[in-house]
Amino acid sequence: MHSTPAAFQRAACILLTLLSALLPSAGTVAFDGGAQAERGDHAAELIRAAESADTIPERNRLVDDALTILDALIASDASDAVIARSRFDRLLALRARESMHSVVEEWEALIEEGFEPPVWVTVAAADAYLYLRRPERALELYRQALTQDPDHRGTRQAMYWAHLESEDFRRAIALTDELVEETDPGSPEHQQAQIAAAMVRAYANRLAKAQDRLEGIADEHPDNREAVRNLATIYRWRGWPHRAMERLEPLLADAPEHSGNRLLHAGLLDDLGRYREASEALERLYADHPENRHVQRDWTYWQERRRWAISLGGEYGESDGVQAFGTRDRSWDLRLDAPWIGPYLQPYARIGYSDARFPEGESDYNRYGVGINYRRNRHHVYIEGHANRSGASQAGVTAGYDWQAGDHWSFATRYESFSTDVPLRGRLQGLDGWKTEAAARWQAHESLSARVGVSRLSISDGNVRAAGLASLRHRIHNSAHHVTDGTIDAYYSRASQSGGPYYNPDSDASLVYLVQHDWLTWRRYERSLTQRFVFGGGGYWQQHFGADAIGLVRYENLWQISQRWFLHYGVGAASRVYDGDRETRIDGQLRLRGVF
Repeated sequence: MHSTPAAFQRAACILLTLLSALLPSAGTVAFDGGAQAERGDHAAELIRAAESADTIPERNRLVDDALTILDALIASDASDAVIARSRFDRLLALRARESMHSVVEEWEALIEEGFEPPVWVTVAAADAYLYLRRPERALELYRQALTQDPDHRGTRQAMYWAHLESEDFRRAIALTDELVEETDPGSPEHQQAQIAAAMVRAYANRLAKAQDRLEGIADEHPDNREAVRNLATIYRWRGWPHRAMERLEPLLADAPEHSGNRLLHAGLLDDLGRYREASEALERLYADHPENRHVQRDWTYWQERRRWAISLGGEYGESDGVQAFGTRDRSWDLRLDAPWIGPYLQPYARIGYSDARFPEGESDYNRYGVGINYRRNRHHVYIEGHANRSGASQAGVTAGYDWQAGDHWSFATRYESFSTDVPLRGRLQGLDGWKTEAAARWQAHESLSARVGVSRLSISDGNVRAAGLASLRHRIHNSAHHVTDGTIDAYYSRASQSGGPYYNPDSDASLVYLVQHDWLTWRRYERSLTQRFVFGGGGYWQQHFGADAIGLVRYENLWQISQRWFLHYGVGAASRVYDGDRETRIDGQLRLRGVF
């Protein structure tokens, strides 16, 4: 049987530790200078071996062996030079162990005690500050390291992460492009710089450019695992989990213990609705890397399945002109999602209220219901029972089935036996109705998608409204802090009978183009503020009344308060035409979502 180099290193470490215990001691251990240097060299070798260890337990054993040696040297009567080197190596060992808080504590102690760390120790401390979400301090140390060694390429490459997390994408892109230009084509350093240049563009919302660069690297250097893993990440961000998994699976076979591979794999299992496997993967990953910030983030997200979630929203609108939809309308809804039952089931409860004021009086819906979701392998089935608290007390049921087929196509169906889409004005006459709808969606990637849908609303007065909708969304502009989308919406509906105590055109159609601009105004990791601007205009046609122009404008704020809480509010104005008369409506909206 052959022993591994790591086994030899552990055996040597144990032997040296036993020998040190036999030497004279008086509070500290005494070594001769040659033995001290050899033990320091051996500790450094253990740290280097740990950084490339094949398994997590193996890495941790090597680091712990190195720390045992270094702690003994620091406590001995070794020379100042040996103690300084041991202190520096100890910081590197703690970083290899992913104990970043300890790295920062060690660094600050070194500075307070007057040590002058070399550049590689300064960079390691900067990495730890960046890991702990202190990018400004990390940038200070990276710049300090560059004054010590202006040509240290590793420092400059690490700096781009600090620029990214400080939201300075322009400098991050410029820095990675400089590194690509300065490195020799085909060299490992050049490949690494190319990967960094691709990923910084991905973080700046330029996913297509990042994909092109990474595919070029992966095709030219198929053995570059980092390039392939990052390419799989880009595929996931573009909405292609199946394609991402195909890229990732060979990496998992080659490097099953790599934390980055495993973390991406767990995320893809979640995307694909393989929730039991995702849970097991995250359980193992968290057990191996409890101090890894990225693992902690995904672990925390997954644990939210065991918590309650709430969504609360409301809207108020005032209208003039046509009174078919009411001169004042209000609505609010509350949904409470219970913790998941096993990997696939989630119960929920909801309450909804809406009312409007008409010439003949006010009408409302006041509905409550309970339901359950079943999600597995990208199939979603739900069923809900509900009833009204006021007015008509009819009980009803809503059921639906959604299916995500591959990376590009998805389908949805829904049935509602007592639909709130029956006009509120018709409710004053005791009318109700049922509705069915179906839709199909195609998504090329995050910047291009199309959707078609059909619906049938059968009202108890015998009228049936059939409608169809088609839309196309395309991205006009995207950058790190600005994203602009354009959407074309085409709609057509017709009624089976004319008239009725509610707005009921024999047939009508609209064609509208909407522009939505999101400005990420401020962000600090999970917290952010996005300002949203929406403009739209087009034409509306109604049988017997002809065509008229319609339009809308909205302004909204989207606050990501924390990883768990989200606040969204806004105001808007719209101008439409009903039966040839123009109506202007002003509204305000508020929504809060969170996990508790």
